[in-house]
Amino acid sequence: MEKTGLAVGEAEALELLEREKEKAIKRDVEAAIRRSRELRSDFLGLGDKLYREYPEVWEKVKDDWRDAWLPHVAVEVKVTCEITRTGLILDPLPIKGH
Repeated sequence: MEKTGLAVGEAEALELLEREKEKAIKRDVEAAIRRSRELRSDFLGLGDKLYREYPEVWEKVKDDWRDAWLPHVAVEVKVTCEITRTGLILDPLPIKGH
């Protein structure tokens, strides 16, 4: 990934910020998914996707979807963050662990 107009240290710092932001977003999304499972909420629309793509399967599971099936559906969270414009930062934000 090329960050034009940045010194080497700035580009490395930007990449570090991107990776840290990816981790934070992933943690937040995974926490939201865990909470939605506790509440038996299908905010991602997985049941709707199942209904549209596999209607015959949906017919078999629809009555028990939220209680028996939804809590066990595997969800993989992938996050990619790219900072494209940095603007002016007078006081840099601290990065945990660095």
